[in-house]
Amino acid sequence: MRFLNLVKKSILPVMVGATFASAQLMSGNNFDAIRVGKTGISKAHIDSLTEALAKSQARGRQVPPEAMKQVRWAVIDNLVGQELVKLEAKALKIKVPKNRIDSVAKLFKAQYPNIEMFNKELKKNNISEAQFNERIEQQLQSDIILEQKVPYPQDPTEKQIAAYWELNKSKVPLNDTISGARILIKSKKGESKEAVADKKELLKGLAAQVRLGKASFATLAAQYSDDENARKTGGVMNKFVAKTKGADFAKAISSLKVGDISEVFSTSEGLQIFMLTEKNDGKFENYKVQIDYILRVQAEQERQLKIKAYLDELAAKYKVQYLNKEYTPENAIGGAK
Repeated sequence: MRFLNLVKKSILPVMVGATFASAQLMSGNNFDAIRVGKTGISKAHIDSLTEALAKSQARGRQVPPEAMKQVRWAVIDNLVGQELVKLEAKALKIKVPKNRIDSVAKLFKAQYPNIEMFNKELKKNNISEAQFNERIEQQLQSDIILEQKVPYPQDPTEKQIAAYWELNKSKVPLNDTISGARILIKSKKGESKEAVADKKELLKGLAAQVRLGKASFATLAAQYSDDENARKTGGVMNKFVAKTKGADFAKAISSLKVGDISEVFSTSEGLQIFMLTEKNDGKFENYKVQIDYILRVQAEQERQLKIKAYLDELAAKYKVQYLNKEYTPENAIGGAK
C-alpha cells in the first residue's frame, strides 16, 4: 500500500503582496492578463508571485519550465479565487470582529524578532499597516464564506479506516522492509560526558516538538541532522531492512509502531532518533497511519473540487475574463477555453 502521489494545486484565496519597479509600470507586463469583475490582474503581478513561490519551493534548485507553468496556474487560481470571494463577501456584507483581526495580526507579527522588523517588511512590500489589516480581514471573510459553502471534512473514523483496510489489504506487500526518517547527531572522539548529554537533550527536545505538533520531523531533520543527505531528504529512509543498519539500530526501533518516534539511541554513527512511517508486515495496526493519511487526502481532493465548482458559480456571477492564452490555466476558474 502506498501513499497517493499527489500534486496539489490549491484554489483557496491567499493573502499576497508584491512590489513593482517603475520599469514594470511602463512595460506590457503591466497590462491586464485577467479581469475579475472590474479588477484587473496584471502579467507583472502574476509573474512576480510565480517567481517568488517557485523560488521558495525549489530551495535553490532550478525549476523546470513545466513545473514553473504549474506554479503559475496555482498563482492565477489563487488570485482569481481571492477576487471572486472578496466580491461575494462584499455582496453578502460579511463582517469580521475587530478583535479577531487583531488576534491574527498579532500572531503574524510574532513571527518577526521585533516590531521594527515587521514594519520594515511592510515598507519593503509598499503596504501600510491599515492595508495589512484589511488583507487579514479579507482573508477571514473568505474563510467564513468557504467554511459555510464547503465545510472542512471530518477526521476519518475507525470504521472508515477499517473498511479501507478490508478493501485493500490484499494489495499490501509482505516483507521485512520498513520506512521512516531519522535525525543523526554525530559523536566526536574523546567527547565529554557533558557534550554527549547536551546532544541527547537536543534530540529529546526535537522529538517532543514533533509529538506536540509544533514541527514536522522532516523539517527538523533537514535543519539539525548530521546526515549529509538530510537537508535534501528530510532524513527519510525508504524501504530498508532494519538489521542492515546494525544491531544497535535494529534493537532500538524493534518495538516501535507506525507513527512512533524512538527514544535517543547510540550507534557507531552517533546519537539518533527514528520515526517509523511504514512497516510491511501485513498487520492492520501498522497501516492505520497510512490509511488515515490516504482518507484525509481523498477528502481534501473532494473538497477542492467542490471549491472549484463554487468558484465557477461566482465566476459566472461576477464575470472572469482571461485576456492572454499564456495566462489561462487548464481548467481555469470560470471555464475559460
